[in-house]
Amino acid sequence: MVRCLACMSYTVLARKYRPQVFSDLVGQDHVARTLGRAIETDRVAHAFLFTGVRGVGKTTSARLLAKALNCVKGPTPEPCNACDPCKDITAGRDMDVLEIDGASNNSVDDVRKLQETLPFPPTRDRYRVVIVDEVHMLSGGAFNAFLKTLEEPPDHIKFIFATTESHKVPITIRSRCQRHDFRLIPAATMAKRIREILAIENIEADDDAVLTIAREAQGSLRDALTLLDQAIAFSEGTLVGAEVCTALGVASSERVYATVEAILAGDMDTLTRHNRDRAEHGVDPFQFAQQLLTVARDLVLVRVSNNEAASLTGLSTDQLSRLQKMGEKSTPLELQRLFSGFNQLAEEVGRARLAHVSLDMGLIRMATRPRLLDMASLLARLEQLERRLGSNPSAPTEPQPPGASQPPGKPQAPRSSKAQPSTPQVSSTPKSAAAPEVSSGAETTAAPEVAPAPEVAAAPETPSSRVPSAVLDGSEPHDLWEQVVQQVRQQRPALGAILEHGVPRHVTPERVVVEFEETSFFGRQAQDKDSVEAIQEAASSLLASSLLGSTPEVKVELVKELAARQGNTLAQQAAQRREQRLQEVEQQARTHPVVNDALEVFSSGQEQLRVSVEQGALDGSK
Repeated sequence: MVRCLACMSYTVLARKYRPQVFSDLVGQDHVARTLGRAIETDRVAHAFLFTGVRGVGKTTSARLLAKALNCVKGPTPEPCNACDPCKDITAGRDMDVLEIDGASNNSVDDVRKLQETLPFPPTRDRYRVVIVDEVHMLSGGAFNAFLKTLEEPPDHIKFIFATTESHKVPITIRSRCQRHDFRLIPAATMAKRIREILAIENIEADDDAVLTIAREAQGSLRDALTLLDQAIAFSEGTLVGAEVCTALGVASSERVYATVEAILAGDMDTLTRHNRDRAEHGVDPFQFAQQLLTVARDLVLVRVSNNEAASLTGLSTDQLSRLQKMGEKSTPLELQRLFSGFNQLAEEVGRARLAHVSLDMGLIRMATRPRLLDMASLLARLEQLERRLGSNPSAPTEPQPPGASQPPGKPQAPRSSKAQPSTPQVSSTPKSAAAPEVSSGAETTAAPEVAPAPEVAAAPETPSSRVPSAVLDGSEPHDLWEQVVQQVRQQRPALGAILEHGVPRHVTPERVVVEFEETSFFGRQAQDKDSVEAIQEAASSLLASSLLGSTPEVKVELVKELAARQGNTLAQQAAQRREQRLQEVEQQARTHPVVNDALEVFSSGQEQLRVSVEQGALDGSK
């Protein structure tokens, strides 16, 4: 059987419903108004640059401008579409309107051939219009060849360049053109245009089908009409949302909404079932992640703005009602967190090799994460706890800082003995009766940087208080050495830190001997001439303040093994004290009444309690 080819021809909707006047441009009112006003006021530029994504009307607007300039009733912003120039331009056969593909005619020779024809006047029309599509594909030489002609073309020439990548067009070309940026078309605007076309084609469709096509087009009306052609061919007279999703290979809105509801409710059984169904239907994982992201965005808008939700989202009444019910079960902060999670998930799925697996695990992770605590209710519970503690007479009072005045009749309480461990915890040799006069006492043991104990400062400096060197020789070298190190630290902190790693063998008015391990880096630093002089100066100043007389000889020795009787270094002693103090403070914090009451507020339990101790709590200042 022989069929007529003319009877079998079909014009796709994108071509059949291409705008023929500026008022038909969808979503580009700013371009239509600018070009229309320019024609009315006779201020039409000689070169234009139309930029924007695919399918938003760049080439169509170029043809409309050519018709508006060459219409027999023009130049006019409303071409008649009945005269020969309008018909020929619409059909693409007008000899004075040249449409050039920049991808295939991008060489210098192509531009030169074009330039050779430009001086000749138009054959019939009022203007010769040169439309270069995808102009960014021209070579660098071709752009340079265009410069002079583009800046000062003949009066009868109009250039219109169209591109999807304006950043690739040289600035020298852009500066010679009047630029018009074509915007992405909102889904609601495209849905309205789709309904108009369906009404003309006498095809019924539900809201879900129209919105699905409009959203999948992602701002391109040409893509929307192409998808509409595909959906019409798949359906059986009426467009239904689920069938349209099947034809386009995307998940239905019902499936997306059900997945979001399962995540918000933490319903793992339902979520797992939806994941399995989605994989069986061959839904693209990245596309599905983008749909989830869009629904999360709509949820936030519906939750925070009920009055403007319809215009902001472009959803149907049923979809808005469902999203409102979903949003009422969660706080705006929780929904924003959901959007951030979907955004991260979309990025992960886009990079993953096993996209389906990555999507499934990501959805399960979002469904099982703990819900956020409401900050307002949490603060209210903490305030209630503070009031309970404030009315509790057994609650501990806030400690006064050092030197703070006390109320009359209420003496200041002494520091706890735990904050200042006694000297026997550090020294291994029992003190003599005269030792308290030269030792720093308990305060020196608790904090190396504290000044000598009040007993030393208050002792009268008389000849009777001098201690014979025989008593000092080897009796308490650690206490005297600690004072020497503190004296050095005041002038040279780095050297003081080095000396803390040495063990004193003798500290007397005549001689100071300090030992370091043979492999110790600190020992070699302490043997330096400047270090020895600093030790000698500090020891001399200290012993002179104790009225012990002479300048001592300082000797720093390196030994293979430190004698056990010499005890630990000052650094080791400080570390031991610090560890002991840390344990004490941590134990006090864990048993504090405030902490116990706080644990009743939070459901985490004692096993998740973490204690962070500040430096002030270790040295006793807090």
